[in-house]
Amino acid sequence: MYIDKLYLNNFRNYENQYFEFSPQTNIIYGMNGQGKTNIIEALYFFCNGKSYRTQKDTETVKFGEKEGRIKISFDDEQRNHTGEILISEKKIVKINDIPLLKLSEIIGLINMVIFTPDMLNIIKEGPGVRRQFLDILISQLRPVYFKTLLSYYKVLMSRNNILKSGNKAMMSTLDVWNDKLAEYGCIISKHRSDMIDMLGKEINNFSFEDINENINIKYMSSIKGDFTDKENFVKQLEKNFEREIEKGITLTGPQRDDFDILMDNNEIKKYGSQGQMRTCVLKMKLAECEIIKNICGRTPVLLLDDILSELDEKRKKFFLNNIKDKQIFITCTTKEKINSESCRYFNIKNGNLAEE
Repeated sequence: MYIDKLYLNNFRNYENQYFEFSPQTNIIYGMNGQGKTNIIEALYFFCNGKSYRTQKDTETVKFGEKEGRIKISFDDEQRNHTGEILISEKKIVKINDIPLLKLSEIIGLINMVIFTPDMLNIIKEGPGVRRQFLDILISQLRPVYFKTLLSYYKVLMSRNNILKSGNKAMMSTLDVWNDKLAEYGCIISKHRSDMIDMLGKEINNFSFEDINENINIKYMSSIKGDFTDKENFVKQLEKNFEREIEKGITLTGPQRDDFDILMDNNEIKKYGSQGQMRTCVLKMKLAECEIIKNICGRTPVLLLDDILSELDEKRKKFFLNNIKDKQIFITCTTKEKINSESCRYFNIKNGNLAEE
């Protein structure tokens, strides 16, 4: 799988810019603040239907303009496709000139893995970051998962509103909401747990030099006992009812789940060095690529936003040696030399592609 063309119109600092990419390595370089990351953001936006940098789509539209546009051409190893996203108050997505009825239909069309300096937050930050990492990965592979996730959070919002209301008539409907929450929640927890198992198996297939540090990843559900058992889920909702009324929020379910990352049976967040954390995240991203390849039968596109400058030479060499079979996009401040059969360089200056 690879992306061969990209056109940006009024996206971030790009007024009108066209790119033709190599199916292997693409180096996007230039000084800070010129628009390198905006290219990575546009590619990610198309693959996931939203930005990874902002919650509001309209913030990606060039200042002073009413709408922006992303056009893309990609090959899924069977045929070439075109896609377009119009970003305005109402987002419109087309694939091969046919409008999509739901935004969720775009997810999984292009399998993609992104790596930014912020990815260390998977280890360092709270459970929400780790849940998001899992949800994005699973959604690419299982379209039904994304739909289930949306349904779960709609039910969760309704249930929380009832808990906050204190309205007895509305409280009497909680059995119905509990049943739906448990139905969707069990599906989500099962998918997440299965993904954690796959990550755990793949991650140790990548060895860094002669260091045999064993990494274990353990899923932690807020449901005690069998988190795939709907009846067990409902019972725990009922058990926590009084506390939930007091706090006005649902205390049980996937929205409170997490996973532990252990290195040689020690929690890496507490006891790992900065270098060990970087190596762990590198391996997680490589494992993510392998899982996508194994399930989808095609190699994902890899986006590396200013990550190489964060790595020492040994870790940089280790990472680059393990991604040679993929189309990669690398942003950097200098013209990074990469050993690749086909490599294109893009010098970006103030939202424009500068002549080499």
